[in-house]
Amino acid sequence: MPTKSGFESAALSERFSGRDALLRRVAGDAPDAWIREVAEHTARQSEIFVELINKCPFGIYLVDDSLTIVAMNERSQDGAFQNVRPVIGRPFEEAMRILWPEPVALEIVGHFRRTLETGEPYLSNAFVEPRADVDQVEGYEWELHRARLPEGRQGVICYYFDSTALRDAQRALAEAARRQRLLIDELNHRVKNMLSVVQSLARQTIGRNPDPAAAQLAFEGRLGALARAHDTLTRVHWEKADLAEVAEGSLDSCGVADRVTLGGPTIWLDSRIAVTMAMALHELCTNAIKYGALSNETGHVDFRWWLEQGATPRLRLEWRERGGPAVTAPGRRGFGTRMLERALAGDLKADVRLDFLPEGLVCTIVATAPALFEGPAAPREGVA
Repeated sequence: MPTKSGFESAALSERFSGRDALLRRVAGDAPDAWIREVAEHTARQSEIFVELINKCPFGIYLVDDSLTIVAMNERSQDGAFQNVRPVIGRPFEEAMRILWPEPVALEIVGHFRRTLETGEPYLSNAFVEPRADVDQVEGYEWELHRARLPEGRQGVICYYFDSTALRDAQRALAEAARRQRLLIDELNHRVKNMLSVVQSLARQTIGRNPDPAAAQLAFEGRLGALARAHDTLTRVHWEKADLAEVAEGSLDSCGVADRVTLGGPTIWLDSRIAVTMAMALHELCTNAIKYGALSNETGHVDFRWWLEQGATPRLRLEWRERGGPAVTAPGRRGFGTRMLERALAGDLKADVRLDFLPEGLVCTIVATAPALFEGPAAPREGVA
């Protein structure tokens, strides 16, 4: 039911609704009082209507048959049209040229003309364009309807909703869902790889050591190194990390730090890039343990990185295996290779090249991501 503050009273509203009620009032004995009462009620109803339109969460505006803006609610004046002054009485095409690039403005005006001429409504629910008056891209859902104006003229009324924030949220949710699927796939893959690493450690540490007690101690030490590396990965989620530290943690997690030589300047990575790099190095280590230079007793890996200066500095990383079994290119690209290329290409803006040379795999990574930072040179023990 209408409240007293909204419509004064239900009884008053009922007195002026319907042809029969009006006729009864006209036939009464106090036409002057009736006219005054009708005028007061109409004024109140008009004020309520204007307030409803202005408080509406949608933008609403009206153009006449000469495509001149004749009315607009506050949402429009303070929102999409805030940089158009004056706005009421302004040619609609002129306002559109202020707000949008000319091809977009002309397309919008064309839709208004078509609705004005044909009376056919128009609906746009996928409008996303760069603005001309501000440096940003905005999205709107809008619809047009032909409207009857005083004196028998026609106009077009536009209702629109600013969907920019909604579309940004939808894109963020979609990206979060994509990354979540990638992380779940990576988690499943890494669990399998971890079991392979543990199996390989057990075979190389216990199966080939004649002293059971020494073999057990060595095996437990490598498992401890693996656990410490996971602590490092957890830590780099919250702060930038030294590339050398990330590399050492990844090598420790596979128990092969003593068989990989690291070398390069101090490079700082933000947390997201550091995690991606750790995942990539873990993948390379796992592959080397299962099939490459770290699958025997004599193989070795050199992992080097350096900065290439230029208009856009690039970080080049090279993983080179030597002394392992003879290498042949795989018949198909497995999940690990796809993950390596996809993660590095996405997060580091990197080109990844895998060369399966007879003497060993060479993985070259050239990254240009802005989240790479060069730090001061610092000597590190064991780094060539």
